[in-house]
Amino acid sequence: MNNNMKVLQKDLNTNDSYVLLNMDFIRVGDYLIFDIYTQSMGQYIIIVEESTILTSILMNKLLQEEHLYISQKDEYKQELTGYSLKYHIRYYQDDYSKILNFLYTINNKIFSIFCSSDDKYIHMENVTLLIKAIIYLIQDNNKYLKNLMPYFKTIDDLATHSIHVAIYAINLGHSLEFSNKKLLKLGIAGLLHDIGTIKIDTAILNKDSSLTQEEIELIQHHPKYSVELLTQNDISDPDILDTVLHHHENNDGTGYPDRLQGKSIRKCSAILSIVNVFNALTSDRAHRKAFRSFEALKIMMQDKKMRNKFNTDYIEHFLRTLQ
Repeated sequence: MNNNMKVLQKDLNTNDSYVLLNMDFIRVGDYLIFDIYTQSMGQYIIIVEESTILTSILMNKLLQEEHLYISQKDEYKQELTGYSLKYHIRYYQDDYSKILNFLYTINNKIFSIFCSSDDKYIHMENVTLLIKAIIYLIQDNNKYLKNLMPYFKTIDDLATHSIHVAIYAINLGHSLEFSNKKLLKLGIAGLLHDIGTIKIDTAILNKDSSLTQEEIELIQHHPKYSVELLTQNDISDPDILDTVLHHHENNDGTGYPDRLQGKSIRKCSAILSIVNVFNALTSDRAHRKAFRSFEALKIMMQDKKMRNKFNTDYIEHFLRTLQ
């Protein structure tokens, strides 16, 4: 990698256009995700190449330059967005904390737009790009989730819960050899499965005492609310809608909304049922601290209230992916 500034090459693409580099978007220790140019005698010259790590010495030299440029086609890479996410994660796959912060940032933007907009708008381009990035990371390394989990937040807000469920679901689906197409649908369903809870009073959702029967029935309506919001956003894929609608079905037929049982519960819904409860148990709640991963799985597999609720093969498979 190049840690010293020097003329590397002249840009031979005379059709390219250039914009000034915004220095606020680069930091010491970062890998550059674009070439940096200077201008000399009417020509643009690369002085720092993409993939160079930005040392303090190199940064100081850059700050001494009067004008620095990047290709206009790379301008969008300066800021972390769904569209630039794949470039930001390319060089940081082993920096699990940084990768997770990238994923949280894009996810928080998605849910901020959704929660604050009057029409509850879902930015599906960003949703798809985020899920594809997660699929890429997990497919590249079968132990990726295990290495990433120590950096997970234990807060239980909608956005954080949703992205954790998506990551867990994609990991389990990948271990079950799902196709990329099926993983994408599973990940999208995982990310958006609980959006219907926005229609329920937060005082009920966060209540730490016993719920009334009326409150239970209201909460149990949230999968249908989620489907309504998805269709309102022109998301009509039947596999995604079915997975979202039935993510609270139980293997023994005690779930909701349709009391499906055993093999009548489709694979993706059975996966979401497992990872949804697992993430809830490993998150902090008002009345308890988060359980550790294997404590949570032990509860799910052995506690009399949860035993037989989940697909046995899938939950055992999930356990193996975490070992």
